Amino acid sequence: MNKIDSLLDILSKIYQVLVLVYNSKYHGDLVFDEDPQMDRQEVKDYLGISESTYKRKVKEGKLKPLKLPGGDKFYKSELLAEFKESKRRGRV
Repeated sequence: MNKIDSLLDILSKIYQVLVLVYNSKYHGDLVFDEDPQMDRQEVKDYLGISESTYKRKVKEGKLKPLKLPGGDKFYKSELLAEFKESKRRGRV
């Protein structure tokens, strides 16, 4: 199942690149649906998890933050699987 998820992720990124190329070539303006960035605390609140659970999930690779000078950042769309798991467990 993990290989299928990886393949879908790659296909999604390829699609985004193709849309980017198409928009820039034929329309000039680049328009994507907004995918909000979330910081560490927003992710913990969104998923209903504690600091220790957050650290464990990052260590296990279930959460993959963007390491930026202002701290860890996430795109909300990348948290869908963890959100479903939190919902299944009754955290949110």
